Amino acid sequence: MDTIRAVGLVVYTYGVLEERLGTIWDWFGEVEAWMRHPLAEYGFTPRGKQSLRIWKATRQNRERLLDRLRVEQPWFVLNFGWPAGTLKARAYQTEGGDVALKSREQPWKGGARYRSPSYLSLIAHRNLLEHEGSVDGFLQLAVSAWRAVDGVYGFIDVETGVPPQADLIHNFDHLLSNLIPPEYEAEFTAWQLLRPNLDRRVWKAFWGNLLGPEHLIRLGGIEELRRSDAPFRRRLPEFEQQAYREGTRILHGSDGYHRWLDLDNKGVLLTLSESPLTWYGRREQQRRQALDRALAQIALHAEE
Repeated sequence: MDTIRAVGLVVYTYGVLEERLGTIWDWFGEVEAWMRHPLAEYGFTPRGKQSLRIWKATRQNRERLLDRLRVEQPWFVLNFGWPAGTLKARAYQTEGGDVALKSREQPWKGGARYRSPSYLSLIAHRNLLEHEGSVDGFLQLAVSAWRAVDGVYGFIDVETGVPPQADLIHNFDHLLSNLIPPEYEAEFTAWQLLRPNLDRRVWKAFWGNLLGPEHLIRLGGIEELRRSDAPFRRRLPEFEQQAYREGTRILHGSDGYHRWLDLDNKGVLLTLSESPLTWYGRREQQRRQALDRALAQIALHAEE
């Protein structure tokens, strides 16, 4: 199958989204400017409740929503869509965009092993990436989202329908059907278990890969440096600096990316080509395989 239906961007964080309402609201505005259309509808589900209602995203309704978000905390799920009907269908069906926020308690049981990250995401129909400058604008949305929520991990995924590559695409209808081979279902389950460790581990190589400094530090061998400090096993600042430099060197030498963009707090965004719409190209797939090899040490299947 070589049909691209949509492209999805997601940035995960262990930060508290309720504390970042202003920057998140500004990011929604950036998404509108990139799509060249005002968001037409929204849905909001507070924590502990379930709401299937869709509101028109009029100026008055959005002002009321903003007031509600300031008061009614913690949040849970917020979705914006364009055009009308997107939130009850799929962005690839309406040829539009779906912007989502999910906020979770950090951590919900008081320890790192129970962390479940919050996120910002955008799913855009492929047509939105076909006009001049749209891909650069999409990458800037990734950079801005990382800054807005203090991101720890993220990716830009190409959506083809079967099999689902990420739950951000909301393809649960495929996931729960018999269309998914067992090996993909197992991978998806393993990804769910990985979520408490997204600042240290990665799922796999996507078209766009947002990596935090901790990924590079671990890729560069921080644990080996700690073992060399026996019996103390300290994580000294000089060890972190050395490991970060080595992790950066590994990525630079991997031939696993087309473009390298710096993110806030020493993160990086790697992409495989000029556009995600060339995902099936031979060179793009060669770069993906090279990046998979480079990230093997901190990938899904790696030992903790």
